[in-house]
Amino acid sequence: MKTEEKSLTTIIETTNNLQVQVDDDVINKDPFDPKFYITDSNKSDMIKYFEKEIRDSFEYKWLIDMFKRVLDVKSCVFFKGYSLENGMKLEFHHHPFTLYDYAEAVINKQMDKHQDNWVLENEVEKETTLIHYKLMVGLVPLNPTAHAQVHDHVLDIPPELIIGDYDRFYKEYEKFIPETTKIKFKEYLENYPKGHELEYPENFKYKPTTIIANNKHLITQEKLDQLLLGDRLNNINNEFITKYLEENK
Repeated sequence: MKTEEKSLTTIIETTNNLQVQVDDDVINKDPFDPKFYITDSNKSDMIKYFEKEIRDSFEYKWLIDMFKRVLDVKSCVFFKGYSLENGMKLEFHHHPFTLYDYAEAVINKQMDKHQDNWVLENEVEKETTLIHYKLMVGLVPLNPTAHAQVHDHVLDIPPELIIGDYDRFYKEYEKFIPETTKIKFKEYLENYPKGHELEYPENFKYKPTTIIANNKHLITQEKLDQLLLGDRLNNINNEFITKYLEENK
């Protein structure tokens, strides 16, 4: 009777339907720490996978909470009145390096250490998180609108608004940072030479606007009650309301 041979590897499916082969002896270890093989074709997807895992981790969420509660970072750098104390939502943006950049540098370092194209999942996530705990990253508190504009490349962030020592990250991981990322970082610094004057974008300067609602004096409770009678509800639209208000001045 022929016995079926035990598989030497197991397929692990990550985000974007990316499949990675993991040795069974790694899976059987306690704790389980997958060994991921990195190739030119899957490297970008693997970095995005680690990026998502880090964002979703308890350690990362605790770090962001520490910024808000312990470091007392509660306001948007552009809108000072936009604050957690006013019940508003605050988001943290990585700048000038992204979380993708940090994870990529850590992966490159670990691949170099292992002298082969593989990394251990827990090691990548632990080291990338540790970089954050040491404040070797640049983080900027933003309101959701400012955050969206930064990602749309219509709003940039000068160095003096950034929390964290990202220069230290660059010095310690320079060997493992890709040239394209180094060029991006150099161009960023050139845009903000020492002694430059901080100038807030025009659309972030506070200019209150008084909204004038036309015909608001025509809207009374009595007229609203007549307007909203059941037999008229199906006929109500903007044109109907305008005509009704004009006729009942």
